Amino acid sequence: MRRIAVLLILLFTCFFHGSLKGQTPENWDFPEKYDSLIVFLADSLDDILDVKIKVKEKHIGTTMAMRPSFFSFFKKPEKRTYILCINNRDDFHGVLFRDVPHEARVGLLAHELMHVRDYQSRGLGGLVERGWQYLSERGKHKFEHEIDQMVIDSGFGFFLYYWSAYVLEESDVDEKYREFKRRVYMKPKTILTELNKLGEIEVM
Repeated sequence: MRRIAVLLILLFTCFFHGSLKGQTPENWDFPEKYDSLIVFLADSLDDILDVKIKVKEKHIGTTMAMRPSFFSFFKKPEKRTYILCINNRDDFHGVLFRDVPHEARVGLLAHELMHVRDYQSRGLGGLVERGWQYLSERGKHKFEHEIDQMVIDSGFGFFLYYWSAYVLEESDVDEKYREFKRRVYMKPKTILTELNKLGEIEVM
C-alpha cells in the first residue's frame, strides 16, 4: 500500500513541476528561492492571496511556524500581517527546512498557510482561543489535527503525507522530536485514511 501512495505522490510531483503558471502573490514577502513552491500553493488559495505574509529566519523550536504579528491580534482580519518563522539553528535536533525533500516542503508549507486561513476566520477572541489551546498537549493535538485536515481538504493531502512520512520514518531527528510529532500531528497512516474517505486513494 505504501508503494501505491508513493507512486501517487510521484505522479502529483510530475504535475507540480509542469503546472507553474501563476506568480508569487504581491503581499507574500518570500525569498526568491521559494518561488516555485509558493506559486504552486497560491493557485489553490485564492482566499488568502491578499493577506500580508512575511518570512523571518530565526531560532525556534520547530521547523517553521506561522503566527500573527503582535499588533495584528488587535486588527481586523483584512488588516493583519502574519510572520512565517523558518528555523535556522545549526544545532537543531529536528528537521531544518533547507534539508526537507522538495515534495515534503509543499506539505509543510501548505500546513503553515492553512494556519493563516484558520486565523483569518477568527476575531481577537478566536486568536486567543487558539493560543490557549497550545498551552496543553490535548489542545495542541486538536489544533494541529484540524489544520492537517484543512490541508487534506484543500487538495494537498499527498504532500502532507510525504512530509509526515519523511519526518517520522526517514529523517535523522532525535527521538524526542519524533515523538512530539507523533503525538501532536497526523501520522502518515491517518493521512492516508482521510484521503481514502475523500476517494483519493484506496487503502488495502
